[in-house]
Amino acid sequence: MTDPVSVSHTYALSDTVDLVATLETMSVQYLDVDEQRTLVIFTGAILNLESDNGSLTDLTCVEITVYNLPLNSNRDKGKEDETAATLITDFVDRLGTTAETDYERIDPNGSTDTAN
Repeated sequence: MTDPVSVSHTYALSDTVDLVATLETMSVQYLDVDEQRTLVIFTGAILNLESDNGSLTDLTCVEITVYNLPLNSNRDKGKEDETAATLITDFVDRLGTTAETDYERIDPNGSTDTAN
């Protein structure tokens, strides 16, 4: 087993998203932890998704944390955070496309970065 990675990004969604239905549409495996949290297996990585403001079926803001990178991710100790950030970006891009919604990343200092 590899050492855990803990990189998190928070995103605000422009529309309410039913995350559970969207994950099923994406054919992504997930495990509900509770009504505000789920663990997702995305391209071999383990992601923790937590609603910042309600249930996963009524999602408008989500914090995504990479717990573990895929085994085949060429885990270069110096680039794990970069690899994790790329995984989060890939996941939220696919989520936004599937749910047909826009999103923006919320930096810890409060600024936003609008994406499509």
